[in-house]
Amino acid sequence: MSCIRSLLFLAVLAAALPCSRAAEDKKGGKTNEPPKVIGAFPFAVSTGATNKFKVRGLNLTNATALRFPTAEKLSAEIKSRGKAAVPEKADAKKVGDTQLEVELALPNDFPPGDLAFFINTPDGDTDTNQLRVIERTILFDEKEPNGGFRKPNQIKVPQTIRGSIEAPNDVDVFQFSGKAGQKLRVESLSVRYGSSLDPIVALHDSKGHTLVTSDDDVPGSADAVVRFTFAKDGSYFLSVMDAHDRGGPTYSYLLVVGEE
Repeated sequence: MSCIRSLLFLAVLAAALPCSRAAEDKKGGKTNEPPKVIGAFPFAVSTGATNKFKVRGLNLTNATALRFPTAEKLSAEIKSRGKAAVPEKADAKKVGDTQLEVELALPNDFPPGDLAFFINTPDGDTDTNQLRVIERTILFDEKEPNGGFRKPNQIKVPQTIRGSIEAPNDVDVFQFSGKAGQKLRVESLSVRYGSSLDPIVALHDSKGHTLVTSDDDVPGSADAVVRFTFAKDGSYFLSVMDAHDRGGPTYSYLLVVGEE
């Protein structure tokens, strides 16, 4: 009987040990959660420039390096590590509560397209995420204020716009010239790169009348694609906003404006 009691005691003690260790780890500030990248903001980087961006995520304060599996000779400098402010009512696990400030220099001849990266930390490596490399000659940075038809940013076709919906109810507006018979194609890039933005992209005529609107038109993504053939020469507007009227530091986007 005493042998059975001893075995039961040992079983109870063994079961309690993991809970005790977990409590000690929590008390000591340790975490079992792996490091994670939510995204880079802005996630678009240009050739022939030193790009500055922030990488937001979870448990990134001990990060040691950014790695580029498809461009091993490329190196980025981590300028700072720290906590990131979480917007009111936002879920820290979705927007990240730690961040890195990073500088990445790209030569003029670096190929455009997706650039994979992950982060080394003492607690393990993050999953692979993406930056988008854009040729500097076609990249346009959105400038505030541009929230209406009276103060739009002037762009041309083709152009790739790098912007952000910085606050709730923000709208970004861009103006350009179209020609009769010209086939326009505008695609948003956001969700696929970790952005919180659920974009609505719309095309308007010179008087502000809406010609076409796109929302959730990319298979497997919440991104938008606008296609339109102009009937006449004139001035036109593009607008982009969040479908839920939200905004903040993780609501970055690209608008790829071109022709079919």
